[in-house]
This record gives sequence, C-alpha cells and structure tokens, in this order.
Amino acid sequence: MRAVSQRWALLLQYDGTEFAGSQWQPSRPTVQRALQSALQSLTGSECPASMAGRTDAGVHATGQVASFVTDVSIDDMPAHRWVRGLNHFLPSSAAVQAAVPVNVGFDPRRDARSRTYTYTLRLSNQRQPLWQRRAWVVPTAFDCEMARAALSALIGTRDFAAFTPPAPDRTTSRTLYEAALTIGADSCRVSVRADSFLQHQVRRMVGAVVEVARGRVSLEKFALQLDAAEPGSMGPTAPARGLSLTEVEYEPPLFNTDHCP
Repeated sequence: MRAVSQRWALLLQYDGTEFAGSQWQPSRPTVQRALQSALQSLTGSECPASMAGRTDAGVHATGQVASFVTDVSIDDMPAHRWVRGLNHFLPSSAAVQAAVPVNVGFDPRRDARSRTYTYTLRLSNQRQPLWQRRAWVVPTAFDCEMARAALSALIGTRDFAAFTPPAPDRTTSRTLYEAALTIGADSCRVSVRADSFLQHQVRRMVGAVVEVARGRVSLEKFALQLDAAEPGSMGPTAPARGLSLTEVEYEPPLFNTDHCP
C-alpha cells in the first residue's frame, strides 16, 4: 500500500542569538537547518521544511510557523508526539510549541494573512547586561508621544522603499495594518502588523522612530522622507536582538494557543 503524505504546521519559538537567521545557509547554524535535522533524526528520512517568515541573524520568534510533509501517518505520530519528539532533538535555543495537521497544499508563507513583529526598547543611560540579548538599550531622553506620532504616520498602504535596500526587481508597496507603542517600567515595545515586510523594514522603521523620539529628526522630516520613498534612506537599522516575530495570522487560525510573550 502506498504511503499517504501528510503535511504538518508547527508553531516555533526560538532565541535567535546563536542562529545566522531562519533560512537554511550552507555550513551556518540556522533555524531551518536545526528543524530539518531534528525531523530527520525523529523520522529517519529527510523532511524539507518551509517557514512563514524570514528572520535575520539575531532576531527571535515566539510565533514563527514552519511546515513539512511526511509519510508518517497521524495515527502513528499524533500532534503531541511531534512536539515532544522534535523538542528532544532541537537545540535548547529552539522549541516547537504546537503542531497541527494541515492540507497538503498549505504554504506557510503564501497562505499567511499577516505577520506581527514586536521590538523591545530598554530605556536606560547605562549598559543593561540582563537585557543584552533581547532589547536595544536607548537613552531615557525618549519622547513616547513623538514615537507614537511617527508610528501612526506609517499605517496604511504605501511605498516603504525608504526602509529597505534598493531592489529594482521587486515591489516595495506594503500594507501596514497596525503600529503601536506599549510603555512598561523602563522599557517599551513597538508592535507592527502588516501583510508582509521588506528586508530590514521593521528594524529600519524602529530606528527611524527612535530618531524622532530622541529629537534627532523632526516629525516633519520623517514624514517627508517617508513620502519621498528613496530606497534605503531612512533608519538607522535597529539591532537585531530587540526584534521578535510574534505572530503569523491565518484564516481560519491554525493554533488554539496563546503563544505571545
């Protein structure tokens, strides 16, 4: 009897500090390489995996979605066994949070309705060793209301070329659904949700918003540069360590779990 292929979707969490990004690279530690290695160790066969979002070296995730196809039946390997088995073989910096069977034609990147990223800022005039891996430490002279005004200007469908390196062979138009600032004790979080993001877009947007909040760039200049959409003109690029992919949205939702930090 011919084996029936079954596709699975995985909810992944990882600390990106030691990874050279999410996508497979020759001879470099990546999330995709670690996941495919764990799949092979668990099943005894190669299982290519694809991911919903591409994260750079040092970027974290609590809501990355990966997918793979296997000939192992659901009866032989139900969801909880995939979670437990893969976590046994994955490095301590990555873990599967949930697994669900999906249609064989499911594509984690193309089927995604939106992606949400969160960027953590630690407000301090001194080094912060305990925040070093998960936040960008910026001086306390930070105007939260100006930051919110800059974020508000980003919402909508527009050309975001100013926040990505020049790329003449691709469209730089994106739809940003939400851009918000949440204030905590000596820290704040920037959350952005869009249909998809350009290379370095989120980190450059955060860098540009911080420039406004610190009084280095006026809100008027920020708006003018945004409208001009000159490729790669806005920033600087915020450090990777503060960024986390927190959610990939599908319709209907894939995972019945609260995985946000």
